[in-house]
Amino acid sequence: MLCTSNKNKLVISFIALLLIGLVASTLIAYLHVKNRIEVAIQTEIQLKANFVVNELTHWTIGVVEQVNSFALYLEDHDLDIEQHHNFDEFLKWHPYKNGMQYLGYVDDITGKYSVSEWQVPQRYDARKRDWYKAGKQASKAVFGQPYISIESDKQAWLAVTSPIKSQGKYIGLASAHVTFDYMLSVLRNIDMDMAGNAFLVDLHGSIVFSELQNVDDIWPQQAKSLFPLAQSAGILPITETTSHTFYVSKPIKGLTSHIVFAIPNQLITNQTYQGTLTLLAKFLVIFIMVTIALYFSNRHILAPLFDYLELDSVTSLPSKKHFKQQVEQHFLVPKKNGRLLIINMENFNRITASYPAAYVSLLQNIIKERVQAQLPGPSLLGNFSESRYIAYYQVNGDANNELLDTLSSALAEKYEIAGGEIYCNFRIGASDYPEHGQNIETLIDNAFSALASVSRQNCNNYSVFTAQINQEFSDAQQIHNAMKKGLSSSEFTMVYQPQVNVSTGKLFAVESLVRWHSHSLNRMVSPAEFIPIAESNGLMVSLGDNIIRQVFRQISKWNKQGVEVPLVSINISPQQLLANNFYDNLLVNIQYFEISPVQIELEITETCLLVNPKETIALLYKLSQQGFSIAIDDFGTGYSSLEYLNSMPLHKLKIDRTFIVDLDKKEKSAVLVKTIIAMANNLGLSVLAEGVESQEEADTLLALGCDKIQGYLYSKPLIAKDLEAYVAEKV
Repeated sequence: MLCTSNKNKLVISFIALLLIGLVASTLIAYLHVKNRIEVAIQTEIQLKANFVVNELTHWTIGVVEQVNSFALYLEDHDLDIEQHHNFDEFLKWHPYKNGMQYLGYVDDITGKYSVSEWQVPQRYDARKRDWYKAGKQASKAVFGQPYISIESDKQAWLAVTSPIKSQGKYIGLASAHVTFDYMLSVLRNIDMDMAGNAFLVDLHGSIVFSELQNVDDIWPQQAKSLFPLAQSAGILPITETTSHTFYVSKPIKGLTSHIVFAIPNQLITNQTYQGTLTLLAKFLVIFIMVTIALYFSNRHILAPLFDYLELDSVTSLPSKKHFKQQVEQHFLVPKKNGRLLIINMENFNRITASYPAAYVSLLQNIIKERVQAQLPGPSLLGNFSESRYIAYYQVNGDANNELLDTLSSALAEKYEIAGGEIYCNFRIGASDYPEHGQNIETLIDNAFSALASVSRQNCNNYSVFTAQINQEFSDAQQIHNAMKKGLSSSEFTMVYQPQVNVSTGKLFAVESLVRWHSHSLNRMVSPAEFIPIAESNGLMVSLGDNIIRQVFRQISKWNKQGVEVPLVSINISPQQLLANNFYDNLLVNIQYFEISPVQIELEITETCLLVNPKETIALLYKLSQQGFSIAIDDFGTGYSSLEYLNSMPLHKLKIDRTFIVDLDKKEKSAVLVKTIIAMANNLGLSVLAEGVESQEEADTLLALGCDKIQGYLYSKPLIAKDLEAYVAEKV
């Protein structure tokens, strides 16, 4: 038993240790919290800045598109600019929006200025105005510099102009004029917290406009002078010289203006004190526990504490940094093979936007449990990011893909949370130690390369790194870069393949198909090459919108020429279908090109149901109610159940080519096709067989009850001009 003096010494030592721990904890907590608060506030402001920029960019693009549409409208209708004074027809389909006023055009030869809403003064010559000169020099629709109105209000305006050409020759300028009201309304809707402020400045740092009364205090001369040097950096390096304020700036596409957020450092200081006190309380509890443990034991007990600090707050899994350290120290050893996995949730952003944070946290933990249940021992699972998990496990001998098969299947199953169902879409990239790398960084890089190579058509949704993947990744990157250039330079074109009723020999529909001749790659690029790349690199929505506009424009021309194309089908990708503005944009384009939804068939694949079946089906019903036909493409190769098929507003099933090849010689294929036809008939659906190339296949299909056929037997895909000749013969 300890004597009294020793007990007292021990108590004093305990108190001293506790005080030292508290002092150290306070310092650590303050520095840690201050750094986190600074990063968090800057990140939040960056996000708000991005939101404003996106809103204003969307606005500028909309205004530019409307003015450009007006210019194209004049060109397409072959109107005599000098004589045309009536805007009613254009405004019927394109009403003013987002602050646009004074839509009109200027004849470059006569100087005649025809404009809505304004009586042009007799001596007013628009050609002498700065906005006209700038618009004439531009090769496309642009925003001009701010100018002051000649009217008495002295209000600042922006001119939006687009050149008008006839046979490639400049003949005039279409224009509209906007105020800064819409931009100001966007700024008003931003919650800046406490003393934060936002305003617009030009390229020289001068304030364009702001609602602030003390704007000179917020944006002093020193900040203005430093602004041109920091435009590209985003965060201005003037936190200590301008009343303890830091700034975040973002350029607005299409305008010569930046949005600037001014944030006082006092905001950081206040939040740091609050956060320090909270974290200090946690440290106090931890240190009391540690100190008590040290009182009874001489063991090293601090390591678990540091481990705790390296864990993800939601899943309690090791962070990326901690995971890499653990794998390097304990798993990457000679003669011990292993495999590293990067597990990526493809639709994480949509899920976070659709469900409460508590549901998302629960989902992340269920995913963790499903992965852990499949991993053999010894293994380690960590959090790479919110939407990504990283795992490593040892293998005996060479790794096989059995675990990847079971893991992919387990992750694809529905997640039941709070009485609802959530569906997740995963891709997995894998690399092997030591074959694909002898350190953790190389293994991670190669696993990401494998992840990028996963095709959406791969039902397993995983890929293991190979030497070939590096080259494939390089080729894919080249195609991706070329696609961005091609979309901006009209390299993508459309062809149309007839769909024929064998019983009557008549054309009843055509399918629109995209073709691409890349100028930068100097070759034709197959859709089988560029479509998966577009889907995996975020270009599919832009490409899909481009295709819709091209097809709608062609249908409009056929309508005006009297070319009778009964129905035109358009392939819609899952990403495009579930884009936030797909439905609205579709209806806007319908109105703009003056065509009817009954002329359009939307082709989707069964994979559209993987992401969000309920949302997808609801959207399809809205489209069907508008008059659009809905078809399932490549039927039989996807994943949808008959339950979903029965609940969808479908009009047509397209039997995939894989079932049609040598159909007359394959008994099992014939039985399957007959079953699909019978099922479709029971559901009241039309059936079309695609990829028919021989008369024997066509005869067999007709005998099985399918008389609607598409394929090279009847016609290859045709350009619009050749299709018109075909239609004249077949309709």
